Amino acid sequence: MKFQTVKNCGELGVKFQNIDSDGARVSRDFLRKLLNNAVKRCTDYYNETGEHIFTYREKQLHSVICPSIADITPSYMIEHPLKRRPSGEDEISGHVDYWISYRNYSFLMELKHCYFAYRNADNPSQRISYKFNSAMNQLKNIRKDECKNLTINKGLIKIALLFVVFYEGSKDTISTDILGDRDFKNLFKKLMENVELQNTSNLRCLWLLNERLIETVEYANWSEIYPAVAAIGNISEMI
Repeated sequence: MKFQTVKNCGELGVKFQNIDSDGARVSRDFLRKLLNNAVKRCTDYYNETGEHIFTYREKQLHSVICPSIADITPSYMIEHPLKRRPSGEDEISGHVDYWISYRNYSFLMELKHCYFAYRNADNPSQRISYKFNSAMNQLKNIRKDECKNLTINKGLIKIALLFVVFYEGSKDTISTDILGDRDFKNLFKKLMENVELQNTSNLRCLWLLNERLIETVEYANWSEIYPAVAAIGNISEMI
């Protein structure tokens, strides 16, 4: 994974694997821009408020993902409605987090969010893989014949995207000094190995926050720090 410096934000690394089907180049281009924009907007939010948007939950994360998409293309919708027809059942209403049109391709994207206690990299919470697989299954269950009105131009591609917030917490006040020389790139590698997402993901991204963005966050009887954020994704073949 190659890293580049994003001004005032930190370092960002993005790596794609085994994405060679139709629309692969456009998919990579879109996601690189999206992740870069999201890092900048997360930083802008911190600069204005003094807190990190990613420390909240999935719904709040849309606050930076929506404008990050809008910076790339005007053609997108959040909570796009779907008419679902499960096998043997009557038609039901559903939705997908995002429908996006970019460079003559359509995308359906499901967004998830979770936390990673990086001190437990050898035995991480299985909720991380559960969240990722949940996004995968939600998209998998959307059949091609249910996407006719969502597919314009060349075709449609599904994207499952999980944001993973690295954190450390304690009942005592934490100092950023405890970070020392921690190798978050290696901790991310361990995470991927131990949640068994190596074979189901083909996008990996890691944002190493600029030192000025890493501060102790005090809660009631608890404190935490957030030094990095990862993104794990699966980009499907065109349907």
